[in-house]
Amino acid sequence: MKKIVISCSSIIVLVLVWEALTAMKFVDIQFFPPPHLFVSKAFDLLTGEFFHLDFLMSISRFLLAGIISIPLAYLLGICAGSSGPIDQLINPFLALTYPLPKIAIFPLILLIFGIGDFSKVILIAIGMFYLVYINVRSGTKRILNSSLMEIVHVYKIVGWNYYYHFLFKGVLRDFLVGLKASLGYGLLLVVVSEFSVSKNGVGHFIWQSWDQFRVIDMYAGILILSFLGLFISYGLDFFIDRTKNF
Repeated sequence: MKKIVISCSSIIVLVLVWEALTAMKFVDIQFFPPPHLFVSKAFDLLTGEFFHLDFLMSISRFLLAGIISIPLAYLLGICAGSSGPIDQLINPFLALTYPLPKIAIFPLILLIFGIGDFSKVILIAIGMFYLVYINVRSGTKRILNSSLMEIVHVYKIVGWNYYYHFLFKGVLRDFLVGLKASLGYGLLLVVVSEFSVSKNGVGHFIWQSWDQFRVIDMYAGILILSFLGLFISYGLDFFIDRTKNF
């Protein structure tokens, strides 16, 4: 808890400075309203009924994309990291598609899957896939090329003991690091996918707030997303720290 408080001190300082600048009229409050206004608005949104649908729709798209992409990325990462032929088969496709900005293929996804929720889920899932896959593949190669493999051969570790106690635990930390990056990127894609072709979601709410010049609402939506990202980041940091003794 002490570590979290210390690491959040920079955010607290930023908020206090922002509040002071608005109080002294050093910034235009039409564009940079005092933080206490949009913090209060964020609480009103979360406790009211109007915003619940937007929030739940964004979370459902985010979770569904994760359910589709993360297990697949983990399994393919294990396979590619432990099998040369599979790695040679997947790696060229990865090298070709990974550098491509995922939002650039959104029109293609819309063309294939339509403008419904499924196209948004596919975009988010694609973005989340790569970061988990790359970390798991790298972790698998690292552990299979380490001196620990000698122990596996000497003691003839096979079956459940090999896959769970050696391979799964060996790449768990790499998986969690990839998952942290993946979920953060997925959250970004949730918002981007809801900007233009959506009738609900947090991204839609933020875009509509900007379009209608409801600046405080816009900041409140951004704040809610920021705290959701902060929760995900610190939650996964907690699990990553615990894997040291796993």
